[in-house]
Parts: sequence; structure tokens; C-alpha cells
Amino acid sequence: MKIASPIIGGSGLGVYHRRLALGLSKMGIESQIYEFSPRWELFPWALRWKVKALMKPGFICDIIHSHAEYGYLFRRKDKPLMITLHHSSIDSEYLAASALPLRLHHQFFLKPHVKQTMGLADRLVAVSHHTKTTFCELFQRDFEIQVIYNGIDPQVFRPLKIQSPPANGPVVVFFSGNPTYRKGFDLMAPVMRRLGSDFVLHYTTGLRHSPTKSLAISNIQCLGVLPEAQLLKEINRADIAFQPSRREGFGLSILEAMACGKPVVSTNCSAIPEILDHGKGGFLCEVDSVDQMVAAIRSLGHSLELRQEMGNYNRQTVLNRFTLEQMSNRYGELFRGLLK
Repeated sequence: MKIASPIIGGSGLGVYHRRLALGLSKMGIESQIYEFSPRWELFPWALRWKVKALMKPGFICDIIHSHAEYGYLFRRKDKPLMITLHHSSIDSEYLAASALPLRLHHQFFLKPHVKQTMGLADRLVAVSHHTKTTFCELFQRDFEIQVIYNGIDPQVFRPLKIQSPPANGPVVVFFSGNPTYRKGFDLMAPVMRRLGSDFVLHYTTGLRHSPTKSLAISNIQCLGVLPEAQLLKEINRADIAFQPSRREGFGLSILEAMACGKPVVSTNCSAIPEILDHGKGGFLCEVDSVDQMVAAIRSLGHSLELRQEMGNYNRQTVLNRFTLEQMSNRYGELFRGLLK
């Protein structure tokens, strides 16, 4: 069986497809990813011609697997189309957290594309129950959508024996992802100012962002864009993972930290409570509540025992519910069902 995955790259979407392809390969299912530059989002009519050139007659695959925003462009009459819904960039909550130009683009330009794609798809999958509900409510239609949680390889993202910082050194807090409003990046400065010199934040800049200018706070350090191997090391060097998101279709960065045995401080919104158990694997704060975030990080920072207890709980949660093997098996079943 051969799967073709044409996607817009430069985000977690590419990471998801590459990891899934690896998992499917162990089941004897071949996946080919065709990753287009995010610039094509500005000219989707031109993307249509590029896709047609790629998927000309004789293009060999059994199933096309893509995403909602432009999946309709990749449809072929003779090939089943599976669409995975990662997060909605057109619902009211997401739009409220977006700049005006982006809000107008998504509401009046992107939304019709998503609706068209969902209507043409032979099978719909969502990465969380929250994402499924969001899309059904958005279009006021009870779509048949199966939920398959994202998974990661726990042999890759795992606790490592990293040289510990000095016992009297600052507690290391770690943020991974695009430094955007949706990810709550604007909250980093006020949180770290409140925490003071006993805590230090290390953050990455994600796939679509180059290193940002310094936040001009002595206890914040930018690590830039990290390859996976270095990302793994930085997660393990940290004491606490911090993801103050305002919106998550799933929360892959949270899952990566959990797999490495780290406690997580995040927010009680969207899909995050489906992954992180409040009070067991970390703390879910109210969105935008700097007070709650500071209190949660301090609580973990002052107790090595609590950090270890919650980190161990998170590692076991990943092994039980969120492995790449579990994810790949579910997709494999759906792919085989499409060809019957």
C-alpha cells in the first residue's frame, strides 16, 4: 500500500506526517510526503496547478492523505482522500486570538476551502475530541469523524541522563513551539519577571520563526530552531515544561515533554485536558492567568519530589495512550478499510 501526503509545510504538520510515515513503514505501508512552502497559502490557485503537475496520470499511490485547509486541491477521482483535522484556524476562538489581516483571510478566504475539503473527503480524522467538536459546531453539521490521538516514539522522546545543573542554580523552565500569541508567548515575560532569578526560561522559536529579538529579561534565553536530537536534550535539561497556550488542536510539544518525564504547566483549554491530567502530571491554569502560572511553576520548582512524581506519571501516560505505534495502527486500519 502506498500513501501520498501533499501538505503545506513549515509547521508541526510536517512533523506529524513524517512521524506517521515512520510508524506506517514498520507495518509495510509506504508513505511519500510532498511538502509545499507556506508561501503557496497566499496563492492557492497557483498551488492547484503545481499539484496537478505532481499528480499527473500515472502518479502511483493508493490513498491521498492531507489536511483540511487545501485538501480539496489534492483530490483525485480514482484515489480515496483521507483528511486529518489538526486544529481549526477559522473558529471564533482562534480568530479572536489572531491579527485582523489574518482573521479576515481565514474567515472569508480559508473557511470555504475547509468546507469544500470536508465535503469531498472519503474519511475524516481528528487529532482530539475537542478538534472534532470544533469542526462539527463550526459548520453546524454532524460529520462522521474518527478521533486518533497523535503519538510519539517513546524510544526517541525519553528521559536521558543529562548532567544536572548545580543544586543551587536556577530552576530551568522550557517552552517549545512557535513564539506566537496563540501559544501564549506574550505571557513569558510577565511570568518570568514574577518568578525572578531563581528561575530561568529556555525557549525555542519553532519551525516558521527565526530567533527573535531578546526579551531583555536576564532570566530568559532564546535557543532558536533546534533539530530533534538537540530538542530532546534541552527538554531533558529542563525541570519544568511550560506551555501557556490559548488554543491547541492537540498539543504535541506537551506530549514530547511528558514522554521525557517532565511535569507540565499549561492551560485548561481546548484539547490540552485530554492529554495532561491536572494535579497528576502537572497543572492546568486558566488562560491568561499569570498568577496561576507563577504559582504552579513555583510549586514545582520548590519540590524535586513533586517534579519527579508528576514526570513519572506523564511518562507512563504516554506509554499507555500516546505512542507512535498506537497511532500508526489506528491509521493503518483506516487505510485498509478505504481500499476494501
